[in-house]
Amino acid sequence: MFQQLFGAAVPAALRGPMLVDDVGLPRFWTAVWSVMSAAQLAYSTHTKKLRYLEDLYQHADNLRGPNALDNALTELDDGVLAQILESWFVSI
Repeated sequence: MFQQLFGAAVPAALRGPMLVDDVGLPRFWTAVWSVMSAAQLAYSTHTKKLRYLEDLYQHADNLRGPNALDNALTELDDGVLAQILESWFVSI
């Protein structure tokens, strides 16, 4: 789910758009990408990219269960990644 983090308790470097799962925990690999690469993007571009990624995460969750995409990326499971990506491309 797409959320905006702007609270005073959030460090300045981590404020802005992010993706969280159904429990409210950050989607791991999008959080890493946002911290490492999104600083060079305009806010609107960062938001747009996260919304597309959220669609992919939702598709993976529906196909393989909660946190399927992060798990497949962490484990470098190319078979599961291929299944998720192929079915997502067909769906869009």
